[in-house]
Amino acid sequence: MILDIKDLSVVYQTDMEVVHAVNSISLSMEQGETLGLVGETGAGKTTTALALMGLLPERTAKVTKGSIWFDGTDLLSLSERELQRVRGDKISMIFQDPMTALNPVLTVGDQIAEALLLHNVEGHSRKEIEARVEETLELVGIPKERKKDYPYQFSGGMRQRVVIAIALVCKPDLLIADEPTTALDVTIQAQILSMICDLQRKYKTSVIMITHDLGVVAETCDKVGIIYAGEVVEYGTLADIFEGDVHHPYTVGLFRSIPSLTGSARRLSPIEGLMPDPTALPEGCYFSPRCKQCMDICKKQKPKVYEKNGHQIRCHLYQQTGTAGEMEGSGGR
Repeated sequence: MILDIKDLSVVYQTDMEVVHAVNSISLSMEQGETLGLVGETGAGKTTTALALMGLLPERTAKVTKGSIWFDGTDLLSLSERELQRVRGDKISMIFQDPMTALNPVLTVGDQIAEALLLHNVEGHSRKEIEARVEETLELVGIPKERKKDYPYQFSGGMRQRVVIAIALVCKPDLLIADEPTTALDVTIQAQILSMICDLQRKYKTSVIMITHDLGVVAETCDKVGIIYAGEVVEYGTLADIFEGDVHHPYTVGLFRSIPSLTGSARRLSPIEGLMPDPTALPEGCYFSPRCKQCMDICKKQKPKVYEKNGHQIRCHLYQQTGTAGEMEGSGGR
């Protein structure tokens, strides 16, 4: 197991209020797997990634409990100097907006080389680093001759390729892709996703794909975590989520919100309401104010996680039977 997040909670504190962004999240993945984190904007997906990278804002964010084990090391126990040796080398991140992720006054070649220079443990010469930069640019579909160009000379899709090149140049064990196709048009999205999958197979890299697009998950992921209000409400293999018979009501709502190419429905079925205020989370199940199957117990008591063959659902609809780990109940799509 390359990554094991246990009971992680993160809050943002200001003088006025406390924002509960991540609430007891637990996730794990094996080497070479792709894990999709799916949820609405503000669900806690990016905060989880920033905690993993050690990039939470120092003055406002705080990990209140939990651990993040990466390749046998608890990342939360490392000093900033130790984290710098992990960041970029062992774990890299593709940030959401390629327009702001690049330094406008440095050439793209210098920005890719910077990661290599910071982690130059093998003592590569400048000539060898330049060769690696050119190789990485070619790998992401950019001619090596463009290494002396500046970010403004690239389109949005090409800039995203540069960001991916920076993330991959040190051949990390874990790549975090935070909505890598959000700012791109549909054609470029498909190219970027295909390229990430190809590079993952080439380097046997583990990938965390953060997205709100279930189509992206279906194309790229092995395991899926559905996140709502800072909690993992459902977790399982791709087959569990897309083909299984039982689901969390929130997962059901996500699938019903997707337009169908073959169905006859003229209107989508959105999930009514909004996510709860993270400064004042409701008692009991966080999804209960929006759930059409809400029961009295949902409003008063926190649901446990019920599991069958690794498929986990945090919901009162599912009760354990006499056979340990077996789930029953309604909730299919």
